[in-house]
Amino acid sequence: MEYWDIYTQDGICTGRKVKRGDAMAIGDYHLVIHLLILGKDGRLLLQKRSDQKESFPGYWDFGIGGSAVSGENARQCAQRELQEELGIHMDFQQRKPVLRSYGQHSLVDFFTIDYAGELADLTLQKEEVSDVCWADLETVHLMCKQKIFIPYQPHLLALLLSLIHISEPTRLALIS
Repeated sequence: MEYWDIYTQDGICTGRKVKRGDAMAIGDYHLVIHLLILGKDGRLLLQKRSDQKESFPGYWDFGIGGSAVSGENARQCAQRELQEELGIHMDFQQRKPVLRSYGQHSLVDFFTIDYAGELADLTLQKEEVSDVCWADLETVHLMCKQKIFIPYQPHLLALLLSLIHISEPTRLALIS
C-alpha cells in the first residue's frame, strides 16, 4: 500500500498523507517527478509505458516519471525511479528541478540528466516500461500527432522540449 505526503500549492508539506488512489481534497497536492534523459547526440530518451499501467498504457513518454512516496522529496524520488525503471544509479543530492508544473492534484518537478550509455545497458522494469528509444524533436512531434505519445498540454510540451537544447552545466547554472 503506497502513501503520498500532501502538499499545499506552494509546495509545503502539510504533515497529512493520502493513500494512492484515494480522492484528494481541493487544494491538496502530491509530489510527482519527471526526468528528461538526454543522450550524447542530443536526442531524448523515451520510454513506452507498460500495457499494465493504469494511465496511458502503451503510450510513449519522457524518460522517467513517478510519484514520491511518503517521506520522500523530489530528489529522492527521481533517484529511486531512475534506478527502478531503468537500472541507472545516479546521485541526485545536488540536483534541482529545472521546472515545476501543476496538475489538478499534483506538483510536478522536472529534472534533466545527460546519459552517455547505450540502450542495451538499461535494465527495464517490465511492470512500468516495455521499451525505450532515442528520439529527436521531430520524432516526438510526429508521435504526438499519431497520438501514441502522452497528450501533454502543448505549451508544457514545447517548454520541456526546449530544455533539451541547453547543456547540463548551463541548465544547472540557470536554476542555481
